[in-house]
Amino acid sequence: MNPPRPTLIPLIGFTFLTSATYSVARALGVSLFIARMGSDALPVALAASAVTVIAVSALTHLVNQRFPARYSVFGSWIGLASITAWLTAMISVEHHSIVLLGALYVIAEVRGCVNTIYATTLVNNAFASSTSKRPFVLVAAGAPIAGIAMGAAMGFGASTLEDTTWLKIIIGLDAATIVLLRWLPKTPAMKAPTEIDPHSQINQPKQIDQNGIRSIRHIPPSPSAYRYRYGLVSLIAFNVFAVTMVDYQWKVIAGDHLLAEAQLLTYFAGFYAINDILIVLVQFTVATKLLDRFGIGMPLCAYPLLLSVLGLIALINQSQAVLILLFTLGQGLTVLKRSLYDPGMTSAYAILPQGIRNETILLIKGVVKPVIEAAVAIGLLLLASRMTSNQITSTWLAALIPWFLLSSWVSSTYEKWSPTRTENEPSSGLKLSEP
Repeated sequence: MNPPRPTLIPLIGFTFLTSATYSVARALGVSLFIARMGSDALPVALAASAVTVIAVSALTHLVNQRFPARYSVFGSWIGLASITAWLTAMISVEHHSIVLLGALYVIAEVRGCVNTIYATTLVNNAFASSTSKRPFVLVAAGAPIAGIAMGAAMGFGASTLEDTTWLKIIIGLDAATIVLLRWLPKTPAMKAPTEIDPHSQINQPKQIDQNGIRSIRHIPPSPSAYRYRYGLVSLIAFNVFAVTMVDYQWKVIAGDHLLAEAQLLTYFAGFYAINDILIVLVQFTVATKLLDRFGIGMPLCAYPLLLSVLGLIALINQSQAVLILLFTLGQGLTVLKRSLYDPGMTSAYAILPQGIRNETILLIKGVVKPVIEAAVAIGLLLLASRMTSNQITSTWLAALIPWFLLSSWVSSTYEKWSPTRTENEPSSGLKLSEP
């Protein structure tokens, strides 16, 4: 089933523009903070950004319950553009203010959070019934294309353009996003799922598209749906814990090796641009075919397995040159994450009913993720100075075990509800009425 262009193109444009602003804000925020404040202050910025993201997510949840998503998106980007304009004016005067540099770092993380909440919600509301992962992959492709464009621009202009110039570029991209909102597909305000009797019998109706092709089924709002929801939440919790720890070590190692502000900006911008080039190549060549043929289990399980290999090598060899290579490769696994893992995880929500699905997305993206990030940041703030590199690595390696096991369970549950079986084939899926 081919996704309709009037719906697909605005969503790709939305992903492109919001990811472009995030790419610039992330590289600028990280490089300026580490160069001017030092990597020792990084846990403080991580904790502040996580707490802020939780507050923003709670506000987003309240707004989404009362207004359609496109209106809350409009308000969010008006607010982001206004805050960025304020930072532009203030940083031009106070270059080394930890408050302003911390705010710049935090606002980049807030952008990343709201980007994923709205992009995941909008694409699921538009294409939850699609039998193919193609629309999820195409919409996700807007992000790495934006990363390539902005990463290349920042790589070439890092030594010539001032930090406030990049902030003005962000404001311009925000303005373009606001203009695009009029073409986003209209969806109703999110409603809380109704209470159900867990002992009741619920028959799942068949879903047939207009061409007679059976589309993906949805778990009815039974205990099975909530069990699947909690599995997704737990999976993301261990995922975020491990990835946040790896990201912290990578930034610290990079900060220790590249001390100059321009060098850091060039390194981070170049790294993100190269990654995004590889992501686009994978997304437009094999991503859809691999996900449609092998299912979501392949990327969900491969990601923690590959991280474990790099982590074990890091425990064995503590050479600074080897460490920066290993953690650069570890961050380079975002090629797998964003081209296959993220579209797979995005489509994993599709078998949930819309009410439960939207709340699950908001819970995971706006509460679970920042809460885990805050816990990691506070832990690093208190313990990082007393922990060796091997102890930090061992901590996130331990989280890979439940991450892998939960990935296997979520993917197998999803595949049981995927539309690969024929109508007359007996279902081995979840029981729809359980005590």
